[in-house]
Amino acid sequence: MNTDDIKLEKKDEIGIIILNKPPLNLLDTKMLHRLDGSLEEMENDGKIRAVIITGEKNFCAGADVKELKEMHPDEALIFSRLGHNVCNHIENLEKPVIAAIKGYTFGGGWELALACDLRIAAEGTKLGLPETNLGIIPGFGGTQRLTRLAGIGRAKEMILTGRSMDAKEAFYIGLVNAVVKDEELMGKAEEVADALSKKSPITLKIAKALINRNLEMKKGLEMEMVSFSECFASEDHMEGINAFLEKRKPRFKGV
Repeated sequence: MNTDDIKLEKKDEIGIIILNKPPLNLLDTKMLHRLDGSLEEMENDGKIRAVIITGEKNFCAGADVKELKEMHPDEALIFSRLGHNVCNHIENLEKPVIAAIKGYTFGGGWELALACDLRIAAEGTKLGLPETNLGIIPGFGGTQRLTRLAGIGRAKEMILTGRSMDAKEAFYIGLVNAVVKDEELMGKAEEVADALSKKSPITLKIAKALINRNLEMKKGLEMEMVSFSECFASEDHMEGINAFLEKRKPRFKGV
């Protein structure tokens, strides 16, 4: 299912999904639908035993702010639910999924990576959840998955401040499993995927399902979608988005 926005490669038992909408690989509605279809293809291919998700130039800088600007709260809820469906698809895929992240990995892009089983980062990676700078909150599961991985204190710091971090800091606090030189990223990701492909697929499927069940967070994810859409009823959300597009600091009023 190669499209203009997504490329698929298959190397022996490894499937590679490449976000191919450079330079930033922004996630709009069409991109999310195509990514979901790509995941389904990898899931249904009996030869594929491990999946890598990566991007051209950058991993993914998040949602397309221009699309967000036009959304009403009901449309925002639909968009958030679509993003959740894709991230849940990644998390519950019956095969291990590795995120090979590089460059800008923000917002929805970082949420895609958080849904993967393992994350390998290039040294030049910058990552974070900057949504509060736009007057909204993470909408693809970030409030739940980041908290699960980093702990409440770190998650509050990252989400409330909207600050970014580099790959070394992310490794230090356990958000990525390895950091490699930029040019070594795909080689390392394929090495890990190859090792996983040699394991019993039944064993990996069962182990992954049990781990995910132990970390059940369905109610929190549902609350995040509703809260994300509620942000779109505020004037602050529009001020944040306009400020971003106009390259200036937002002036939030709390309404």
